[in-house]
Amino acid sequence: MNNAVLELQKKALALERTFQKVRSKQINSQEIKNGIRSFVQYYFQDFRVAYIQNSRAENDLSITDEYMQDLLRCAQKRTLMSICKRTMKEINTALHELEMKSIMPISSEKISTSDDIRYSKVLDTLQKINSSAALSYEQALRDLNDNNRKSWRGTAVEFREALREVLDALAPDEDVKAQSGFKLEIDTKGPTMKQKTVFILKARQAAQNQIKPLTDAINIVEELIGKFIRSVYERSSVATHTHTSKGEAFKIRDYVTLALIELLEIR
Repeated sequence: MNNAVLELQKKALALERTFQKVRSKQINSQEIKNGIRSFVQYYFQDFRVAYIQNSRAENDLSITDEYMQDLLRCAQKRTLMSICKRTMKEINTALHELEMKSIMPISSEKISTSDDIRYSKVLDTLQKINSSAALSYEQALRDLNDNNRKSWRGTAVEFREALREVLDALAPDEDVKAQSGFKLEIDTKGPTMKQKTVFILKARQAAQNQIKPLTDAINIVEELIGKFIRSVYERSSVATHTHTSKGEAFKIRDYVTLALIELLEIR
């Protein structure tokens, strides 16, 4: 299934490149509109059907479905290119998430009550290696079970802190900086979570095909949390904010848990 996701990502990248060539403020080219329709048609008629037939959860596709429909609307009328480009960026982020889901064993996606066992294993392991990370992770899990909670920003931050503290423990800044060829990324004062992740996996002599999925997961966590916190200030409706934010917090939980399982080698 991962190959199908990668093929869809290639098509998305090709379409995005055609957007970059447009100099007008709006989509006027019939060729580009046809390209959008062809891409969206491929997603719904080929990729989506194959994804579900491969015993993957249809719910995985709900966000991507919405963005694909938004993209199709861009081809149905004169739309600002800025809107099309922004929609493609959202689609690419959603496809990165699908890539992560596609590499997970199908059995692990159908775990229902064993979800609790997975979180318990992560928490037990955290308590043995880093009590502070364990407290953050446990607090975030407790938050998600609180149906009366009005704000989820703290929940997202607790999950991020649990992951950050594990990375700091397994990959101290000085050790990461001491690597041959290490360079700080732009606008950073120390190694990023992604750089620490690569350091840990290389120390284990992990293969490249093991490193990429986990670093992608770390990137998604950082992007999700950054986007989530920004959205807190952008939403005017408290009701909409509360409902949407809870869904985003659950998504952050899933990716942080996946990353921790890999980093802590929990099986």
